[in-house]
This record gives sequence, C-alpha cells and structure tokens, in this order.
Amino acid sequence: MPLISADTELRIAISAWESALKNIPDNGLLRAYEHAADNWDWVNGKAFSADAVLQSYTILIIEDRQRLEAERRNAAKQNPDTYRCFHCLDVGYQPVYSYRLQGWYSALRPCSCEAAPASQRQEFPLSMEFVRSKYGEYARLTDIEQYGVPTDAFKDCINSK
Repeated sequence: MPLISADTELRIAISAWESALKNIPDNGLLRAYEHAADNWDWVNGKAFSADAVLQSYTILIIEDRQRLEAERRNAAKQNPDTYRCFHCLDVGYQPVYSYRLQGWYSALRPCSCEAAPASQRQEFPLSMEFVRSKYGEYARLTDIEQYGVPTDAFKDCINSK
C-alpha cells in the first residue's frame, strides 16, 4: 500500500475502507480479504483497495449459494422424499402461528440451517413446546390447547398426542 500522511489522507482512506466494508459481516471479512489479496494484481503497482474486498465478498456469496443449491439438487436426486432440513423443508424459514389479539397470526421465522441467510439464521430450531403440522407449519402447543387449532392441518397432530 502506498504511504499516506497521518492527517487528511489517513482520514479519507479510513473513511473509504469503512464505507466499502460496512456491509460485510464480521465472520466473512477475513475470507473476503484473503480472496481479494490472493486475486489482486500486485505486479502492476496498483494500490490494493477496499472495493476489491467488497467485490471478493460478493463473488464468495454467489459461489456459496451456487454450491448450496447444487448440494440441494444432488440430495433431492439421491432421495426425493427427504429434505436436508426437517424444520424448514429447505426453504430457510419456518411458518409459525401465534395467537394474539383474539386471532391467529402467521409469521416466518428464520431457520437454524444453512438455507436461511447467515445474517438472520437462528441459533437453534424451534423448541419442543411447538407442534408441527403436516405442512411444516408450527404453533405453540399451549396456544392450541387454549384457543384451538389455527388451521385444519393441525387437527391430525393434536389428535395423535
């Protein structure tokens, strides 16, 4: 990297690096930096820039998504009746019903598997206090016992308990 003065040039350089790297999560920063440094043209004397790290991060994200999609396709070809993640059926989000304000409401909860975006991924799947319907939807068992089922899909799982 070229030498810069400790005054204005340094503040400008730090600001440029901060703005270029602010959208890269901490756990992906080292990998993106190493990828950028490995692929940088150091011979021509061009200064290494933060934009190179951001571009490398984008490339790595695309490669990871393509790799995961290929793994999903291969898993589906080997056994089409199964999913890699039982909790979200490889969608990345779990539909969850909750009872509030005298009615059932549905929402999507990010799963704990790799199908969910890394920035939203939960640490654990839903706990045992939730019941799963035949369509992969979830509702809290205590809410179902108190207020009834949110959809007909939950009737079979309550009868089997």
